[in-house]
Order: sequence, then structure tokens, then C-alpha cells
Amino acid sequence: MRAYLLIFTLLILTGCSSDDNKPKDETELVGKWKLIEQYLDLGDGSGDFQSINSNRTVEFFKDGTIEVNGILCFMSSEVGDKETGTYMITGSNEADTTFDGEIIPNTCSSRSAKVYFDLPLSGNLILWYQCIEGCGQKFEKI
Repeated sequence: MRAYLLIFTLLILTGCSSDDNKPKDETELVGKWKLIEQYLDLGDGSGDFQSINSNRTVEFFKDGTIEVNGILCFMSSEVGDKETGTYMITGSNEADTTFDGEIIPNTCSSRSAKVYFDLPLSGNLILWYQCIEGCGQKFEKI
């Protein structure tokens, strides 16, 4: 009987996990973010984030909306007319995604266009765009 109890206890303890890379709540995300780095990969996995000088900003609002001072449908460091969209935090053990959340732009020609985001413990926001090779942008909170 003790052996079964010991095995059961070990299974419960080893089955628990913590995902410290996920945002604790939406308050970490809400606010204005400035583009600081851009990730490019030729498709061979050798890509890395490189510093970039841009005035591009992204702002998350408490009501689940987002505003960007440029194009939101695809990766760009250019600043232009403001575009908007909605966002949803999806990073949980129950979610079917490896990202912390997703953004649905209001202006893309395809309604299925999404931008995914991560908010790691480093504190920088990363937007991941849909492209054949890896591409993303890193933002710092301002």
C-alpha cells in the first residue's frame, strides 16, 4: 500500500510544471512599446535579433485593442498611418499555442492574418509575424 502511495505522490509531483515564460497577467502587456530589434532568418535557423533604429511603436489597451504607428499585417520598421486591431492573451496550459497571445489586425486583406506575441521574463515584447522564414520584432516598454 505504501508503495502505491509513494508512486502516486511521485507522479503528482513530477507532473506539475511551471511556465515562467508566460505573462502573469495583462497588466504587464498594457502600455506603449518601442521597436528596438528585428529578427531575420534565411530559413536555416541561423537568424538572430539585430538592433534597429526606428520610431515604430505598439500600444496595448486594457479594452483588448492595439494601435500601431504603421503597418500591422506584416513585419515593417516603417512608421506611417496608425493601424488597429484586437489582441487576446492565449498563453495558458489550456491554450493550443506556444505563444503568450495573438493579435488580429483590422486592416489586413486576409481575415485569417494574425500576429503572435510573447512577453518573456526579460521584459521585452516580441511580435512574431507569419512568414515563410522566421521573422519577428522586439520591443521595450516606454
